[in-house]
Amino acid sequence: MTAYELADKVVLITGGTGGLGTATARALLARGARVGIVDLHPDTPEIAARIAPSGVTGFTADVCDRDALDAAVAHICERFGRVDVVIANAGIMGRGSTLRTMPAPAIDKVLAVNVNGAINTVNAAMKQIVANQGQVVLISSMFAFVNGMGPFPTP
Repeated sequence: MTAYELADKVVLITGGTGGLGTATARALLARGARVGIVDLHPDTPEIAARIAPSGVTGFTADVCDRDALDAAVAHICERFGRVDVVIANAGIMGRGSTLRTMPAPAIDKVLAVNVNGAINTVNAAMKQIVANQGQVVLISSMFAFVNGMGPFPTP
């Protein structure tokens, strides 16, 4: 088995109904993983079922809600027996404003989802990850590496 072998691994991915999340879920399934998609979208279970006929499950949860994430991990463990990999992919942008003009509640929401949501996601799955010698993957915005005019990172 190589370091990147995914056959029979169980992967939890947040933000799984968006473009990057869906593409990642499909790629994981193609490599033999079973995937638990977690997203705020109320139709997450139905969206997951449309991605693949088997090997995938969906659960609606907000990454800002620790109890909901605990329930998502429990759902995936009930369905697939464990979680081997967690991918914290959920994120939002503060659209239409720079940091200087964005209202404080909007800044708080971006940080709650993008920072605390990633921490909450990893914490919810940590017992499973440690028990299964699994992996944690944190997805970041390109704004972690570049600067310029645009939403949120620009002062």
